[in-house]
Amino acid sequence: MAPEILRGKEYTKKSDIYSLGIIMNEIISIIPPFNDEPHDLQLALDICRGKRPKIRDETPEFLKELIQKCWDANPENRPSSEEVLNKIDTYENDHYVQIELKKLPELTYNFTSITKSTSKTQLYEMHAQAIYTSRFLNLSNLPERLNQDTTDVDDE
Repeated sequence: MAPEILRGKEYTKKSDIYSLGIIMNEIISIIPPFNDEPHDLQLALDICRGKRPKIRDETPEFLKELIQKCWDANPENRPSSEEVLNKIDTYENDHYVQIELKKLPELTYNFTSITKSTSKTQLYEMHAQAIYTSRFLNLSNLPERLNQDTTDVDDE
């Protein structure tokens, strides 16, 4: 959920772009966002203070940059859906990007193979309070937007 939504603002296309960044990262990493911590008021505060999900080191740089732009604390700095699509279209014709993209199926295949071979175990630990269902959290008085240093995002 976008930080501005946690603060009680209206949903907008820009908050959807934030969610798109979350989804892109989850697809690439195969790990739900903030799976290792409680989904509570503290997490909401941390998100409003600039905390974002971890981006795997293996993620191609151009995708990291796009995801991080989608996560900008200021909704006005996030790309529009048209800009995201145009960015992806330009990647199609970029030789370097194509080389990086070819690595993704291999990564995904490796994770899929591991998942199938360890049917009862997970690739990641889930915190007992990392709840992925709707519920009420009193999120009044959250801080205004902040962007966390991107080096913190990758190193957590």
